[in-house]
Order: sequence, then C-alpha cells, then structure tokens
Amino acid sequence: MLREETADVTTRLFTALIGSDEGARAVLLALPAVFPWVRHLSAEEVREFVVDLVEATRDVVELDVHANLHRVIAEWRATARILADPELTAELTRPLPGDDHGEVVAP
Repeated sequence: MLREETADVTTRLFTALIGSDEGARAVLLALPAVFPWVRHLSAEEVREFVVDLVEATRDVVELDVHANLHRVIAEWRATARILADPELTAELTRPLPGDDHGEVVAP
C-alpha cells in the first residue's frame, strides 16, 4: 500500500504543478536537477517529456503498471543521448534512400 500511496501523491503533485503556469515553470526549472540530460532536448521535447512522465506516473497509480514509467524515462534519455552527439543525430536523421523494397510482411 505504501508504494501506491507514494505514486498517488507524486501523481497528484505533478498534476497540480503543471496545472498552472507558475507550477509548470517550477517543474521545468527543476527537471535538469533530476534529469540532467534534458538539456539536450528542445523546449517542446521537454514539455512532451513532462506530459509523458505525468501520464506514466498515473499508470502506476491507476493501473499498477510500473514499467511504463521506466520506459518513458529510458526512451527520453536515449533521445537525449542521440541529440547530444551531433554525428549520431546527423546519421539517424538523414533522409533514407528512395529505394522501395516493397511491403514488409509480418513474421
């Protein structure tokens, strides 16, 4: 029960904070202290991360699904890791060749 209560309080706190401009600014200012890698994300990506983080925290409370929270953090950290490396970013964002290899068949 303690784990669920902690998640519930965290979710309600996040939701209350992002519900106002001042609170949202406070969350955005605090993020680099908790997740230093957010500095590699654009302002829009940081906002998306916060929304994903709040939704995943709600999943912990409402659905008892903890894996989503871990996945959200891991995926956004991986995105920041790619954006932190200009060569990797260029390689992963370059246009693909125009060759069409046909329909992909489900395994």
